[in-house]
Amino acid sequence: MKRLFVVLSVFSLFGVLGVLAAQESGWRLGAAHGERLYYRIRWLGVPSADASLQLEQNKGYKITAKLATTGAARMLKTINETLSADGEHRDGAFIGRHFVKDQQRGDQTRWTSYLFDRAMHQVLRRHRPQEGKPEERMVIAVEGEQVNDPLSAVYAVRAWPELLLGRTLERVVVDGEKAFCLTVTVGGSETWQGELGTFRAFALHVVVENSETLRQRGPIQLLVTDDARRIPLQIEAQLAIGAVVAELVGYDDGRGESRRLPE
Repeated sequence: MKRLFVVLSVFSLFGVLGVLAAQESGWRLGAAHGERLYYRIRWLGVPSADASLQLEQNKGYKITAKLATTGAARMLKTINETLSADGEHRDGAFIGRHFVKDQQRGDQTRWTSYLFDRAMHQVLRRHRPQEGKPEERMVIAVEGEQVNDPLSAVYAVRAWPELLLGRTLERVVVDGEKAFCLTVTVGGSETWQGELGTFRAFALHVVVENSETLRQRGPIQLLVTDDARRIPLQIEAQLAIGAVVAELVGYDDGRGESRRLPE
């Protein structure tokens, strides 16, 4: 069961990642200021957690992700997590500066912070494994400019202008105690039918290499809307513990459109 909770935490990060049907004039690709996304996460078909993502932009950006177990999963173990990332938004790029994880699991509270120093090619990791315990510090060496935290990486992929059929994008992501590589391959267009309605979508296939927290039995399958917003509709992964699926159940796209399932 412990591995399930690790997976749910990962989905709050990735839950939030063809061909564009049309480029709407004046619309910026990817998420807009004020966008809010809501997801229901199922493990082996059983609702296990709710998650949300929110983007705020001013001179820079701030992304906030929240995750909480529900139903039987919450009776087994209460999990409430908040993850946040902030940084510079320049020419459509998301350049992470600071990434923080506040995690409550049962009666334990953990806190981890990542501060990106690109000039020195390193990330300072500060970690408190439990309330009242001493803080641990370490430096993670990174190479190149295309390195980010998981939240910023998701939004950067959505804003990438060349999400075309067959294209492949690689990015380095820092989490845990090391950096690992995300490889995103763009698939074809299809129709997605969910509780929220019917959308045109295209597929993204994500392989996570050398991740400490997620061991895949195949690529993560993402479906995103086939329009300028590129809203993630569904995320599915086949893992050792079984199938885990996150499905969009509500959104405010920051462009004037919103939809939400009734409570």
